[in-house]
Amino acid sequence: MEDLAGQAVLVTGAASGIGRSSAVAFARAGASVALLDVDGEGLAATAELVRASGSAAEVIVADVADVDAVARAVRDTVERFGRLDAAHNNAGVAGPFVPLDEYPPDEFLRVLQVDLLGVWHCMRAEIAHMRRQGRGAIVNTSSMLGDAAMPDNGAYVAAKHGVNGLTRAAAVELAGAGIRVNAVAPGVTRTAMTSAVSAELLQRVPLSRIAEPEEIAAAAVWLCSPGASYITGAILVADGGWLAG
Repeated sequence: MEDLAGQAVLVTGAASGIGRSSAVAFARAGASVALLDVDGEGLAATAELVRASGSAAEVIVADVADVDAVARAVRDTVERFGRLDAAHNNAGVAGPFVPLDEYPPDEFLRVLQVDLLGVWHCMRAEIAHMRRQGRGAIVNTSSMLGDAAMPDNGAYVAAKHGVNGLTRAAAVELAGAGIRVNAVAPGVTRTAMTSAVSAELLQRVPLSRIAEPEEIAAAAVWLCSPGASYITGAILVADGGWLAG
């Protein structure tokens, strides 16, 4: 278990799935956790789990696609905890599986607004505070599809490729400011977004199973910990060997 006692962390997409597991993992490591999502009911359930782990929780209902709401959320986090040491920018949507020439423009834009621009909105606000603080660690949730492609999934693939590029660009830009920026790139993970995973897709996973959200959360927490102090600009792939196969 990583030791993050006394630190404050912001987790987006914290109402369920990887985000909920991440929030609980940070709490068990000793951090206070701000929880952000559009799902207030889900956030309340996550907050109970965080507090049951002995850590403080701050619930913030907001949409990462709203740049002003995100800025307020980061300000609220700093006001509540007095600091912001780390962030896991995890909120995302899957979008429909549709051929590119049939993809509804509003659906395509929504995926980019949440999965790519939402990450930038969060980083923009987090970095501004971390610069003043003189240190920080940011982890973005990418995907194995940030380095690969899948038919009929163009918006999501484009967004996650963008997250990888944004992560690397920020890491190079912010290294001198004491801010590390990395990404975790999950493969098929047991969440609501992957409830309809096909047997054919799982057959391509060398470990022959779906990932649990706790396994992805563990990678995110480690990337924010002192144990990863010399790691920045990395895309940590946690896909059971799918990309290597």
